[in-house]
Amino acid sequence: MCKFILPAKKVINLGGYIVESYYEFPFRDVVVGNPTDENIKIPVPIYTMEEVEQIKALGIIVYEMKAGESLVEALQKVKDKVGKEPERKNYW
Repeated sequence: MCKFILPAKKVINLGGYIVESYYEFPFRDVVVGNPTDENIKIPVPIYTMEEVEQIKALGIIVYEMKAGESLVEALQKVKDKVGKEPERKNYW
């Protein structure tokens, strides 16, 4: 299975990695956030709910969007839970 690296303190939308033709998911989309200071590899694409549970077990924040929810608001909710990005050093 392929892996995707979710950088530390980052939030992304996994909508393009969900394979709905294989399994009928109880949500429309998934937003994930990495609250740790380490990069984490997550399995993609997502074929089953067991794979969503595996992502949660890695310590990733998983927000399952329902139909009618705003993606912008969902991304902000997860960003608020993830916390502030580490300060980047400018080497120039």
